[in-house]
Amino acid sequence: MNEQKKDLSFLELFVLNTIIYFDIFDYPLTVNEIYYYLYTGGMDVMPFSSQEIDDILVTSEKLRKVITTQSGFYFLKGRREIVEIRLERYNIADKKFRIAKKAIWFLKFLPFIKMIAVCNNLGYQNAKPESDIDFFIITAKNRIYLVRFCVSVLLSLLRFRGENKTDRICLSFYTTEDNMDFSNLPIVAEDIYLTFWLATLWPIYVRENFCQKFLEKNVWLKKYLPHFMPIKIGYRYRVDDTSWSKFIYGAKELIAGGFIGNFLEKITKKIQLKKMSQRKKDMAVVGNSKVIISDIMLKFHENDRRLEYLQKFERKRLEIINKL
Repeated sequence: MNEQKKDLSFLELFVLNTIIYFDIFDYPLTVNEIYYYLYTGGMDVMPFSSQEIDDILVTSEKLRKVITTQSGFYFLKGRREIVEIRLERYNIADKKFRIAKKAIWFLKFLPFIKMIAVCNNLGYQNAKPESDIDFFIITAKNRIYLVRFCVSVLLSLLRFRGENKTDRICLSFYTTEDNMDFSNLPIVAEDIYLTFWLATLWPIYVRENFCQKFLEKNVWLKKYLPHFMPIKIGYRYRVDDTSWSKFIYGAKELIAGGFIGNFLEKITKKIQLKKMSQRKKDMAVVGNSKVIISDIMLKFHENDRRLEYLQKFERKRLEIINKL
């Protein structure tokens, strides 16, 4: 993180960081959200209280020069329209969540799935009409290709996918249960997008407490977001197992848990690698974290915009601080 400018206190700087980052996505924040997402950039500081954040938003003359409020939301001056945008996108996201839940209801009968979460803008209910429904899936060890094959086939048969389909489900990110530490994925030292991507994951379906296990592997997140806490998902936005679904996927795992599963994993891997575009394979060979093709992670973000978002954040922060 750049050094402090204009004699901002640490808390003023962190509040400004947080509001500026979400401004990139037309997303004003409540006081509780500023507290929850308070971005320190990795600086070693003691956590702040929600009351301290509320107080500084009211009392800081510097922040009042560049930040304003309406209807309980805080945002950069001149950006009042994003309050209405946020409310409109909430309704759009609600529709997409219902589609995601419907799809995941079918997926819960498949074996070797540990967690399915929605991610990107839908993860914090900021979806545009044209936004895909992006899934992040954690699989059992040595079953990533089998899970991807089954998920893709099932959702295609049920018509949840298709290149020209509105509200299509995008299946571009899988990892295995033995590869849940994402500290090696930052594209640069301060990968702000990855930090917030992790913090805004919305786990709709979880087996064996894997959401908590995943977050424990990524405790480094607290270095950047010291107030981060796992989201408590209400019934409206989650899919739960039934005794029937547990029996079905448990039986499948029992049958395919040994040499049969190993054979199916090899076959489905061979099929998928053959069908993958050469562009994906070439990008994976380069060794960046945009596209990863391995036995422990499948990540197909060819148009990875993390560096672009970081540059936008830095430019906007410099522009705002120069106004103080």
